[in-house]
Amino acid sequence: MLKEKNPLLKLNLIEKKFILSEICIKIFEAFYKLFDIILEDPIENFWFEFLGIVMGYSQILYYLIDRTVSEY
Repeated sequence: MLKEKNPLLKLNLIEKKFILSEICIKIFEAFYKLFDIILEDPIENFWFEFLGIVMGYSQILYYLIDRTVSEY
């Protein structure tokens, strides 16, 4: 229909990039780089992650038992 001598529609298709898709692609590339860095030395990074998780939970626990913010 578009390749006829006298087509019913004359379309000029222009490829435009959607801004949100570009942002998503950049985020996915950053995650890929992060996982690549983590996989370079997994044992050392495991201990850093473990330490970060323990510190985060200890902060939450301290927040719960602190007299200035606790209701108990």
